[in-house]
Amino acid sequence: MFLEFYTTAISTTGPSAAELTYGKYGSKILNLVAFSLMYQTGQAIGGLVIPPCSELFGRRMPYIISCSVFSLSCLLVGLVPHISAVFIGRFLSGLASAVPSVVISGTVEDIFDSERRVWIVLLWNAAATAGLAFGPVYASCISGVVSWRWIFHTAAIVTAITTILILGMRESRPSQLLRKKINRLESEYPGVQLKFHSADPFPDLESFIYTVVIRPSRMMVTEPILIIVSILSGISWGIIYLFSESITRAYITLGLSRTSATFPLLALVIGIIIGVFPHIWDVRKIRDKKRQHMQIQPEDTIMGFAFGTPALAVGLWWFYGTTPPVLWDGHWAIPTGGLVLVGLGVNEIAYTLSGYLTDTYTVYSASAFAGLAFVRALVSGAMPLIGYVLFDGKQSMVPGFVIAGIATAFCVVPFLFFRYGRRLRERSEFAKYSLEVHMRTQLGEA
Repeated sequence: MFLEFYTTAISTTGPSAAELTYGKYGSKILNLVAFSLMYQTGQAIGGLVIPPCSELFGRRMPYIISCSVFSLSCLLVGLVPHISAVFIGRFLSGLASAVPSVVISGTVEDIFDSERRVWIVLLWNAAATAGLAFGPVYASCISGVVSWRWIFHTAAIVTAITTILILGMRESRPSQLLRKKINRLESEYPGVQLKFHSADPFPDLESFIYTVVIRPSRMMVTEPILIIVSILSGISWGIIYLFSESITRAYITLGLSRTSATFPLLALVIGIIIGVFPHIWDVRKIRDKKRQHMQIQPEDTIMGFAFGTPALAVGLWWFYGTTPPVLWDGHWAIPTGGLVLVGLGVNEIAYTLSGYLTDTYTVYSASAFAGLAFVRALVSGAMPLIGYVLFDGKQSMVPGFVIAGIATAFCVVPFLFFRYGRRLRERSEFAKYSLEVHMRTQLGEA
């Protein structure tokens, strides 16, 4: 979770680094492409191709490899004084960051039951959303004291230490653990061959290509649940990246310095904390169903989606309605209250939709998250460029209100999930099969 938090924070330093290197590496658009879009492009490709490997080779090794690659790529960006190093380094950073942002869902599914998973997935998404808010603050504080290159020097140091810590991590993929146990028993008792059901057959080239490329791609274009969740999550997540072109400028206009203008983003974290309390209701609902020996449905845990979407909409209307040019003379704390609701909304949407995918696709959740990560990364990478064009170096109420209007339209979607979600799952080939495999391979609860 720390790795997810930190790599997400480093991803949102991209627009700040692009601003700081303006004139050194080229135009603002070129810098945004290098520092932001290349990172998200790498994450999109990595999210589609790399994480499903964890379903063949386990969870532990992808974490170790990705964290070490992230460290080296950050070192490349910080040390080499040429924009080609930024393009290559940020792409590799994004490629590596796809592993924690997607494989974590599989790790959570491996280790925790449905009741505990409510809190674990909530903490995971809270870490990622907090990273979105922390990144611009991280970049402004470091660049205000030393060179912007130290943004990436420190990232290389922190992730190198994290790589060492991850070496102590244990494998969690049930089929991998079972295979190791079977192999050990067969070595102890020669001549005895044991058979077991595995969702991950030993990969030849054909099965490898199917698991890593074909299955995630097929799910991404044929699964209505995955398509809807990916679009919603991508747009809500990308709004934070879009803020990089409007929030800092708005607070500078309201009288804050360039460094302190990023601090109000931390209000997003307050919204994340507030979002913890409603999920006590989710846990009680799951416990009640267990007592009554009723099957827990994925729709039972998405109530946060129903209040997350209006919170996001109200927060955006609040923020853009209390910043220039609508309100020139207001105190900086007035629009910051809206950011609390934005943080609540974005985290609730990410949390409930992530949990919904995990509960729907169970042992194949990493493949489902590959499609989600692909869409979300591309949208997030494009948002700073879109924001630069929309706001055009000025404050404008129209783009902000258009964004708020799109968020308002999201408010009807949770009720569509409540009404039609189960029907979509029952018609889904992958959802039905993954549930069957999950029931055959899961460990019984004590």
